[in-house]
Amino acid sequence: MRVLVGGVGYRFLRDGSLGPLLIERLEAEGAPANGIELEDLSYGPVALSHNLRDRPPYDRLVLIAAVQRGRPVGTVHTYRWDGVLPDAKEIQERVGEAVTGVISLDNLLIVCTALGGMPDDVRVIEFESVDEDWGEGFSPELEARMSEIVEAVWSSTAP
Repeated sequence: MRVLVGGVGYRFLRDGSLGPLLIERLEAEGAPANGIELEDLSYGPVALSHNLRDRPPYDRLVLIAAVQRGRPVGTVHTYRWDGVLPDAKEIQERVGEAVTGVISLDNLLIVCTALGGMPDDVRVIEFESVDEDWGEGFSPELEARMSEIVEAVWSSTAP
């Protein structure tokens, strides 16, 4: 089974940098098991869609990001992306945001699904962020949940 584990977020935005920095941490721990690849996917959903179509297909994509959705701070939420897209106008707005450099989990999910290249099985791990101000280092709430997030990543890669 081929699985791509991808982090999404901005570097140097404290909790907002969870995705890319967690990928770095996981890479530093050593190569994952056969068939699992790690990658910072913060380079934009239009480019990612093209990139995914140019690669051999993945069976699963696991995405990691910090979000603010109004849940209790520090919540770790995992789910399977249902692939349901908004109307064409919103998709176009998200493509516009993406090509101007906006990095967001929602843009990645919507734009890549609309443009193609996504595997049928997409799993998402979200951390309800506390601090997305400019700077380095995670909030104490995120640090306290890091082992749970890492466990969610590896659980999401299991067949």
